[in-house]
Amino acid sequence: MEENLLLGQLLALVTALCFAQNSIIYRHLGEKFGSQSVAHIRMWLALPLVFLLTRLVEGIWFPTGWALSTYLILLASGVIGYFLTDLLMFKSYVLLGSRESMVIMTLSPVVTATLSFFFFGEQLNLIQLLGMAITISGVTMMTLLDNKRPAMASERTQSTAGILSATLAAIFQSISFLLAKAALTEGGPISTNLMRNLGGLAAFIIFNGLIKRDAKAHFKSLGDRRALLLLFLASLAGPVLGMSSQMKAFTLAPVGLVTTITQVSPILLLPYDRLILTRTISPASLAGTVLSIGGIAILFLAA
Repeated sequence: MEENLLLGQLLALVTALCFAQNSIIYRHLGEKFGSQSVAHIRMWLALPLVFLLTRLVEGIWFPTGWALSTYLILLASGVIGYFLTDLLMFKSYVLLGSRESMVIMTLSPVVTATLSFFFFGEQLNLIQLLGMAITISGVTMMTLLDNKRPAMASERTQSTAGILSATLAAIFQSISFLLAKAALTEGGPISTNLMRNLGGLAAFIIFNGLIKRDAKAHFKSLGDRRALLLLFLASLAGPVLGMSSQMKAFTLAPVGLVTTITQVSPILLLPYDRLILTRTISPASLAGTVLSIGGIAILFLAA
């Protein structure tokens, strides 16, 4: 049991590393080619890799014999997680920044706990409520009290739009994870992720091909070899390895513990912001990051 718990924690840490890497690449490519284009193309690149990983790990190309409701739940989870959530999250990377967006995404476990209370009757004790309050305080400090916030009206508008996008992404991510967790009792973690990928890609095809009718414009980055390589690496790390690791971690360790560890991505991005982007990390931003992660830890590790 202890070995399984340790493995689950390590897989959650792998997921956090993948998310941190993804946010950097997606922000860079999103500024150049557009966040919707990047989100769409990476699903095409990820799908054959997920098929291959399902075959290698679970010995099948496609899951069969599941209840119809399981397929529908996972497809819906993919639409919400890979389409709605990621479109909003990638947009916030461009408007707000990688680390700031991921700090706001630490609200996702708080939303998950709240939804679990209403839909599954899970009770929150006083310590968990304290953790929620600390998390929200940390996010508020980072987003509202950071003295490095842009002063120009147009920049403030952009920042506000980024905060709103990240907040909505946190809510949709919570819903997506709750749906995926419900279906893990019947399917394996890799095949579960495969069905979620199919749901996400189908949503992009319908939205960009049938509704917006500009799907071809999304593939302009394929002519840039460097961008294509970066996008391939991000697809491998995110929808393939990152999400598969998280699905597997859900079967080995408590969901709250796994979610807590995956939220350390903003901390992992601090050295990148300081050393690569040479950005000054303000006290409010640093304190908000640490507070939000600490609140998540209290929320899910409280007895």
